[in-house]
Amino acid sequence: MLLQAAAAAGAEVQRGAVVREVKPGVPPTVTIEHEGRREEQRTRLVVGADGRASLVRKWADFSSQRDPERLLFAGALFEQIPAPVDALYAVMNPTIGQLAFLGNLGRGRVRAYLGYHKDAQFRLQGAKDIPRFIEESVRAGIPAAFYATAKPIGPLATFEGANTWVEHPYRAGVALVGDAAATNDPTWGQGLSCTVRDVRVLRDQLLHHNDWDDAGHTYVEEHDRFYQVIHTVETWFADLFLEIGPAAGARRTRAFALLAQDGTRMPDLYGLGPAVAVSETARRRLFGEE
Repeated sequence: MLLQAAAAAGAEVQRGAVVREVKPGVPPTVTIEHEGRREEQRTRLVVGADGRASLVRKWADFSSQRDPERLLFAGALFEQIPAPVDALYAVMNPTIGQLAFLGNLGRGRVRAYLGYHKDAQFRLQGAKDIPRFIEESVRAGIPAAFYATAKPIGPLATFEGANTWVEHPYRAGVALVGDAAATNDPTWGQGLSCTVRDVRVLRDQLLHHNDWDDAGHTYVEEHDRFYQVIHTVETWFADLFLEIGPAAGARRTRAFALLAQDGTRMPDLYGLGPAVAVSETARRRLFGEE
């Protein structure tokens, strides 16, 4: 549907084409392999929207930064799970620092995820680990009845959940958007929102600048601002809800009691996104330090 809409708007869509190289410059160039031929094309702007393992980021020589690893995420596709059809089913067990999600995709298919600490003595991978995946998901809080008839219909794989980002993801005619520019800890569900915001902000700047180099730099100023806000709140949430050990437990006991009395202590990440306050006062209220 997206490709059809792009074509209807005037875009040239090449299925089966492979990008082999991107070179920043004035103008930037893209080497494309299509139907057995390679062609270098000059363009006004290259947009890298190729995910957390972005090759455009590598080719354009952007350097990434990364948070310390905290959680691993395992995911698989199942059928015959009676999960809610109109909601994401999510549970979190702060005591053991684990969480699990079930997302009903319709037609009997459910996408299941498990987040667990990097220091766990297991890494779930392949069909042999499906029973352990189910066991740990139930341990996190998924009702065991949901998995009583579950049948895996896709591979089980584990990926790392740490935030990674490029500071100022634009240079010399190459802009990065979405996970190519910055990834989020998937626990908090901000990745797609950040991606579509990147696209909107970049589009608006291109429409309002005759000089697209200026537009690219203005885009990343806004990108860096809102990503810093999201990243900050995600770090607070991870410290409060998923850190394990006696000190973390004591912190939760204090903070949860105050949150139950006053819900405004919780930063409204899902309602306000990058407009949420990230002051020291906001942090202290969340953690029950004032």
